[in-house]
Amino acid sequence: MPDGLELRVLGPVAALRDGRPIDLGGARQRALLAALVLAYPHSVSADRLLAQVWHDLDQPKLSSLHVAISKLRDLLSPDRARREDGVLVRDGSRYLLSAERGSVDVARFAELVRLGAEVADTSADGAAAAYLEALSLWRGSPYADIAGSEFTTPEIARLTAMHLETRRSLLEVGLRRERFAEVAAEAEALCAEHPLDERIWEILVLALYRGGRQSEALAALRRIRAILDDELGIDPGVGLRQLEAAVLAQDAALHGQVAAPPSAEPDTPRAPNLPSLRSLLVGRAADIESVATALREHPLVTLVGPGGVGKTRLAIEVARRRRDSDGPWMVDLGTLTDGALIVPAVSSALGLPGVGGVEHLAGVLAGRTMLMILDNCEHVVADAAALAVTLADVCPGVQLLATSREPLEVDGEALHEVPPLAPDEARDLFAARAGGVVPGWALDEANAATVRTICAELDGIPLGIELATAQLRVLSEQQIADGLEDRFTLLRGGSRSAPPRQRRLADTIDWSYRLLDDEQAVVLRQVAVFAGSFDIDGAAAVTGAPSAVAAVQPLTALVRRSLLTVLPGTSPRRYRMLRTIKHFAWQQSDPEERRRTEARHRTHVLARVAARQSALYGPNSAEVMRELSTDQAEHRAALVSALAAGEAHYALGLAGGLYWFWYRMGRIGEGLGFLHAALGAVAADRLAPERRQFARAMAGVASLTYLTGNRAAASDAARESAAAWAAAGDRAEAARLSAWCGYFLSMDGSHDVGLELVRDSAATARALGSGFAEADARMVLGMLLRNHGRPLEAREELVTAIAIAERIGNRWSVGSSTWALMKSAMDAGDVEAAMSAARDMQSVLEEDGDVTSWLVLMHTAAAVLAGAGHPVEAAVLAGAVHSLGGRIGFLPEGMDPIDGPREAAAVRDALSAQDYALHSARGADLDRAQINALLSSLVGESAPSRP
Repeated sequence: MPDGLELRVLGPVAALRDGRPIDLGGARQRALLAALVLAYPHSVSADRLLAQVWHDLDQPKLSSLHVAISKLRDLLSPDRARREDGVLVRDGSRYLLSAERGSVDVARFAELVRLGAEVADTSADGAAAAYLEALSLWRGSPYADIAGSEFTTPEIARLTAMHLETRRSLLEVGLRRERFAEVAAEAEALCAEHPLDERIWEILVLALYRGGRQSEALAALRRIRAILDDELGIDPGVGLRQLEAAVLAQDAALHGQVAAPPSAEPDTPRAPNLPSLRSLLVGRAADIESVATALREHPLVTLVGPGGVGKTRLAIEVARRRRDSDGPWMVDLGTLTDGALIVPAVSSALGLPGVGGVEHLAGVLAGRTMLMILDNCEHVVADAAALAVTLADVCPGVQLLATSREPLEVDGEALHEVPPLAPDEARDLFAARAGGVVPGWALDEANAATVRTICAELDGIPLGIELATAQLRVLSEQQIADGLEDRFTLLRGGSRSAPPRQRRLADTIDWSYRLLDDEQAVVLRQVAVFAGSFDIDGAAAVTGAPSAVAAVQPLTALVRRSLLTVLPGTSPRRYRMLRTIKHFAWQQSDPEERRRTEARHRTHVLARVAARQSALYGPNSAEVMRELSTDQAEHRAALVSALAAGEAHYALGLAGGLYWFWYRMGRIGEGLGFLHAALGAVAADRLAPERRQFARAMAGVASLTYLTGNRAAASDAARESAAAWAAAGDRAEAARLSAWCGYFLSMDGSHDVGLELVRDSAATARALGSGFAEADARMVLGMLLRNHGRPLEAREELVTAIAIAERIGNRWSVGSSTWALMKSAMDAGDVEAAMSAARDMQSVLEEDGDVTSWLVLMHTAAAVLAGAGHPVEAAVLAGAVHSLGGRIGFLPEGMDPIDGPREAAAVRDALSAQDYALHSARGADLDRAQINALLSSLVGESAPSRP
């Protein structure tokens, strides 16, 4: 964080350095800073920032956000080093305001309020100082100059409520400090601002009474009674009524209390009834803190999540950590068969057998301060919501912590979604429970991988993991992992102390399934076909809904019941179903429903790929690559489904449509596997393949085989593809594939024949007006001319290829021709030109998320660095390429048989064998972002860095 930088939103949005205002520019820039502060200290996605700041535009452009981020970064961090993010940190597609809490006024305000609350019981002066400092940070209404922005509305309401609560807390502390005149004056003003806030009136009455102004205290009580009668037609609440009685009786207790007098109700039990815990809670530290914080700010907090995720256990742990004199109390609603039985259940748990209806219960609890857990609300959710509303209205001191598979959906409710355990926490839970099942069991290298597989297959759901560990009495870890294919048969027989629905995994999910209506149950079974996440259009496609809008309601119901999860930060929104729920839902489908749903899924997947296929080669390739990456699980599922169903021609069409995506993402084995399987299935089919489909599939085989280094097989496939394109009447694609045939001929020794074929292909593409084919052919021609020792002609062709590719927006072709120029510069000993080419190519590849070409770049860049006097960094790059490439089965040396080995040797020879091994091992431990940062620091910037 730059020294002296302050960020303010408690008033107009502002930034200051060393006390001097920074000119943020227009409303859009201030709104962007506000959105980043609102997310602080967490990161926020680019999509969310676009929706918040450019909400007035139908289709805001990502480039607008990048420009705005760059401007804001320059304003806030003008002295940052080159290529550093400064105060605005980018992490993938997300942005983070990297600031110390003390420099962001809203964070400082919250911290001071928390500090005041912590010390209030032990140091009234310390609490007052904290509250006063917190209030001094306010310069007006929060986000005052952009208050009309929709995204700030909830935060303004939250902060305004916190401001009022802080002023109330300061008054209460003032009573303890015996500053009665000050408190009375401030409370009088606050009552004028909030005339219906009974708590402030209580403080005013106490301050007047303790200051010797009994008649004014009674007058204040009469005033609030009249206001409530005029405005709302109601009597004062229990607290004010009891306070009035105490003032009239001149009760001596009034001089020692801060809050209203205790309830006149008969003594009731105050000891908690939380169940004793037989095992330690594993993980959940962040959830515990988050729920505790929410309880300080909301009268009702509902823990939602799928069955078995640990909502009840988390609620108990949160309650156990409280130090309440009354409770906490736990009410289990899981055994109720009728929502009308909620009040008797609560009354019984609290030891109030004489209580009748909900109003009577609320009256009894009105004077108490306590936390009540309402556990398992989902099957009586309407009655639980009604109880929550009544208690919130009548019992300000009663807080509710509910657990449910769906929200109660009442005013004042804060939701906390209980997620599955993170992988490490799931592993730790397995280890902890396994040790109790098998004496001496320990997590070690022999079983760690299998345990991780079990936990992942069970989605990190604690109940599933605990049921799995129970099987260790009779099965090995590997047998359990293998048995999860039939998990509902395997995972049964949990603790006898657990409710019946939690003794078998199937019963836990069935509990939620039975709460669905027929339409919702059908939709659940249908969307279970998705292998990964899906959006609303996908849901509409597989359910047969007439439109995406028509699919919203049943999907919403599944989300509310925690059977689907909304992936945060996605736009359009995407949904995910846990694997265990997916297994259950799919088992509920009959064979005909499964067949029909899988067919709809295949149609949807192919349509999405076909709609994006041509855009892979255009200016929007980065966006398309991201979209296809998101759908990878569906591609695989559709291909497997098609091959299993005998839909050979479908499989060929989908695999052919994906080959270029597979090529760029390094999915070499996967792509070739599906392409060969589809080709084999079509060959066995009585119908001949459609020519264009076959040509595209063979182009995919050629491209992916080329990456493996098997040049002969790649050449054969390229010839078949070129012939098929020609037969299909697509001369441009035939010319493009012929150019690659010429490349392979030249590489195999037929230099002149190959060169002539490539020249003819480029000329044909130009005559046809196909920029795509011409750019590819001229790139190949430039590479061959360079290999033939004709550098000037090579450069001319490559520069032309880049110009054509830039004109049509083919980013990959720009990058690949730039790579060839980089090699030409190395040949000429022009290190600066080679560095510049590396810089340009890196920018293109990063935007698209390309993998294979990125590895090729880094391999060649390592040789450039070795020749430029950076042998250590070159070895680091080489080690990274070998490590990252090895993970996907692609090494540039195999694809580039002439230069690849020569470049690798140049890097190795620049250091001793020992030093090369040392530094390449360092590179093997680095990730892509770290390697990019290393190269960028050496090649510099050719243009302003991307935000």
